[in-house]
Amino acid sequence: MDYTKVLRRAWHTVWNYRTLWIFGIILALTTGGGSWSAARGDGDAGSQYNFRGEDLFRFEMGEMPPAEVVSILIAVGVGLVCVIVVLAIAATIARYVAETALIRMVDDHEKTGQKHSVREGFRMGWSRNAFRLFLIKLLIGLPMALAFILLFALAFAPLLLWVTGSKVAGGIGTVTTIGLFFPILFLAIVAGVVLSLLRQFFWRACALEEMGVIESIRQGFSLVRRHLKDVIVMWFLMIGVQIGWVIALIATAIVLFPAIILLIVVGGVLAGLPALLVGGLASLIFQGAVPWILAGVVGLPIFILVMAAPWIFLGGLMEVFKSSVWTLSYRELRALEPAGLPELDASGLEVAPIAQ
Repeated sequence: MDYTKVLRRAWHTVWNYRTLWIFGIILALTTGGGSWSAARGDGDAGSQYNFRGEDLFRFEMGEMPPAEVVSILIAVGVGLVCVIVVLAIAATIARYVAETALIRMVDDHEKTGQKHSVREGFRMGWSRNAFRLFLIKLLIGLPMALAFILLFALAFAPLLLWVTGSKVAGGIGTVTTIGLFFPILFLAIVAGVVLSLLRQFFWRACALEEMGVIESIRQGFSLVRRHLKDVIVMWFLMIGVQIGWVIALIATAIVLFPAIILLIVVGGVLAGLPALLVGGLASLIFQGAVPWILAGVVGLPIFILVMAAPWIFLGGLMEVFKSSVWTLSYRELRALEPAGLPELDASGLEVAPIAQ
């Protein structure tokens, strides 16, 4: 496989097919590719709180009885949980639609040279293949997660020897746990990396070959097995690319530090205005912590989004590049097989061609 050609074509696709950026940004938002960690702060606990003797934490809410305060806080908590669940479901759907759209749009661009619009891209992504991509990840990820949960549970089991009251037995249990934990952790990391790499080919067999879940796994694994050297070399090249990307991001953050300070100010203004509005309106009805909680619920996501905007954008470009690399790699490996992927029987074995 021509590795240089694949990387060059992927880079060219990123810069010349800008519709893909939208789907890359969706991936960055839904997979953590452009995440930004924010520190938590404590609010002012002034006269809104009253600490007296056995009352460890009590709100002063005017005429409102304490039971009603608890009901309001429970309602706010339930509402937040519902919002988080809805957002998680929406993010999952968006992630797999964007993933499918990127794969199919890059493949079609290589075939025809055509650049699709955002609307056409969503139409290509919104398909049964997107749901199959989700099922593929679930099918290969869930058993592995359960297996390693069991292994880690077995690794920590010797710590139960401490309940015997014997320091010697407890020490032996601790040493045994340490001896088991790190090999299992290493095995989990290796298994995760291998499955993540294989998944790229499972997904492309599904999205580009219109195959079912099991068949996509079989065909993708068969392709990787026949071209294992090429796949490993491309994987190492992508590791190098991503290390270089991280270094470039760090250097960019250092150079553009004044712009980051400006983002903090802008984010504070854009988040503070609606937060103050919500908090002010809530203070007409409630006292204590409730207005602050509602203001934080509104303002904090806006502040984080503004702060993370540049990194989300850059993360989106990287997502487009990675997806393009693996799609082009899949196409290159398929091109090395003149007769296409060999037919597989029900057990996943290759069917030998009939002699003429």
